[in-house]
Amino acid sequence: MKWISTLIATLTLTACVTSTPEHENNFSIGVVISGDFQFIPTHAKTYAWHPDSGKTYINKDMNQDELRKVFNHAIEKTLADKGYIRVDIANTPQFIVGYGLAIESQLSDDELFAKTQLSTGIPAQDFKGSDEKGTLFIALFDYPMLTPKWKALAQSGAASGKSGQKQRIEDYVTTVLRDLPAAR
Repeated sequence: MKWISTLIATLTLTACVTSTPEHENNFSIGVVISGDFQFIPTHAKTYAWHPDSGKTYINKDMNQDELRKVFNHAIEKTLADKGYIRVDIANTPQFIVGYGLAIESQLSDDELFAKTQLSTGIPAQDFKGSDEKGTLFIALFDYPMLTPKWKALAQSGAASGKSGQKQRIEDYVTTVLRDLPAAR
């Protein structure tokens, strides 16, 4: 008798579930991180730019120098807010920072993965209001070996226009570096 009641309940519940609702993804930013900050000395306060920092894979009509300037400022501001001071690489920094920028039409996800070994797995259409993905890659290296110890890949819809661009970039950089411990 119990099995008949169970069968009827199962059939009733099965009949109620006819389809799954479709939903639209609306990601603001996707971030994937690898590594940790253990390599940074306990009392570290200084960093330097990696010699190859600021590589860009963007459209020719975009101002690479202006974009680098905005990202340099955003990264420097985030690190300064955490108590770190930028020095020249010749002044024996305690760690090294490097970054790169790309848009999907200039560097595909497969090419990004080949260079970084990181992928968010989020297609461009999942970033609402954008036909193309923009990518920020930030890596921290030990000094003097320049071995990558921590790296992050952040992707978002590539914004067109300058309206709010600097603030958006600062917000993305802050999000990516949020777990970096403050200088002591």
